[in-house]
Amino acid sequence: MSFHTFHTICRRGWRCLLMLPGLAFADGESPSPPASAPVSALPSAQIVISGGFDYSRGDYGFATDTEVLAVPLNLSYETETWTFRVSQPWLRIKGPAGVVVTRAPFGSTAARPVSSTESGMGDIMAGATYRFSPSVDGFNVALTGRVKFGTADEAEGLGSGETDYYTQIDFSRAFGATVPFFSAGYRFLGRSNLYPLRDGAYLSGGVIRRLSGPTQIGLAVDWRQQVVDGGDHGCEVTGFVMHRLDERWSLQGYALAGLTDASPDVGFGGLLSYHF
Repeated sequence: MSFHTFHTICRRGWRCLLMLPGLAFADGESPSPPASAPVSALPSAQIVISGGFDYSRGDYGFATDTEVLAVPLNLSYETETWTFRVSQPWLRIKGPAGVVVTRAPFGSTAARPVSSTESGMGDIMAGATYRFSPSVDGFNVALTGRVKFGTADEAEGLGSGETDYYTQIDFSRAFGATVPFFSAGYRFLGRSNLYPLRDGAYLSGGVIRRLSGPTQIGLAVDWRQQVVDGGDHGCEVTGFVMHRLDERWSLQGYALAGLTDASPDVGFGGLLSYHF
């Protein structure tokens, strides 16, 4: 299993990577290692379909907790240098925090129009990643662009109703069975009177370790600038495991802990992928 095919929640995927700014994994993508992983581990071309679940809970600065369950469907086409992805989750949200950006509900100064339990389809996310050939010293670099279309129901707090844009660069280098990685990106969030959101930067870094056989484990720390005025910066620590069941099937799981009010207190999820 290549380091880069771990994705997608998602970080909530892509992932998101890498870890995207501002969501509690409401997009249904799991945290993932960088898209800049060694291209030699990838086949010439493949289609990947994946699905799973993501659960998170946190107060996000409100008096009561918000719980989010996301059930995503992801489709990707991967070559040695390019990856194209599209995903959409089904969401169930209970609590006052609004799900408007890619990974976590936000609190502090904004709330959903309703606080009851609501469910429905989330926003559609599409993106593309280009991986450069490894440098002489072994560094791997990738560039990613993503668009979140405001297709979720704004009135029920399942999305902002606006279009968001993300740009990101990923770095990684293998040292034997260990691969440290780092990502930096910037988000451009659509704004409305209901959701006066802020643009901002986000960072992610961590390490992946290959164990014996087709299993890898990893740890990542993610940080993002505040999404709303008066809110906290987001920060989470995530542990994850990836296992290739056979040539076609792969399984991923993760658990996270939030460090600020802009992050979920706890979260966990899994993703099952089929490689054509």
